[in-house]
Amino acid sequence: MTDTSVSPATASIRPRRNLRWILIGILAICLGGLGSAVLYTSVAGATSVLKVNRTIYRGELIGAADLGPVSLGSHLGVDTVPADRAAELVGKSALTDLSNGSLVTPASIGEPELQRGFSRLGLKLNPGQVPISTLPAGTPVVLVPLTTVNDGKEAGGAIPATVAVAPASLVDGSTSLEVTVADSVSDQVARLAAAGRLVVVKRAL
Repeated sequence: MTDTSVSPATASIRPRRNLRWILIGILAICLGGLGSAVLYTSVAGATSVLKVNRTIYRGELIGAADLGPVSLGSHLGVDTVPADRAAELVGKSALTDLSNGSLVTPASIGEPELQRGFSRLGLKLNPGQVPISTLPAGTPVVLVPLTTVNDGKEAGGAIPATVAVAPASLVDGSTSLEVTVADSVSDQVARLAAAGRLVVVKRAL
C-alpha cells in the first residue's frame, strides 16, 4: 500500500550546496595554513640580539644593566650583536650616542678612545719640529721642550707621548699631530705647544 502522507513534491527535494560558501571555506583554510607557515618561519628564523636599555652618550662606559636581549627576525638584514655577547661589551665605551631602545651594532661599542688618566692634545708643529718619517697612530714618541733665550723659563724634561692621529701637512707648511699624554703633564704640553716650544722625537724602542 502506498503512503499518501508524503507528497511527490516533498519527496523530490534535496538539500542544495551553496558553491560560494564552499569556495570561501576552502580559501579560509588555505589562508589559515599560509599564515601559520609564515608565523612558524618568522619565529624559527628570529634571533636574540642586543638592544639599548637607556640612552647612552658617546664616551660613557657600558654597564651590565645598559643592554638587554630582544628577538629580531633574521630577514630584516640589520647589522646586530648577538645577545650572548652582552658580557663582552660590559666595561667598554659607547663610540656613538645610543638612544634608548635602539639596536646595538658592532661599530657602536668598543674600546674607549682614551684610557683613564690620559689626555689627547692637538699639536701644530713647524718644519724641523716633527720627523718627516712615517708616524702611524700608536707610535711612541718623546716631546722635548725647547729653551728660549733669556725668557726665564725652564725647558723641563722630555715627556713621553703616543701618536693618536698620524701627522698631516697643513697649507701653511706646518704639521698637525694628535698625541696622547698623561693627565699630569697635559697642561704643560698644551702651554708648550701654544708657544711653539715642542719638538717631537722618535726613538728606537
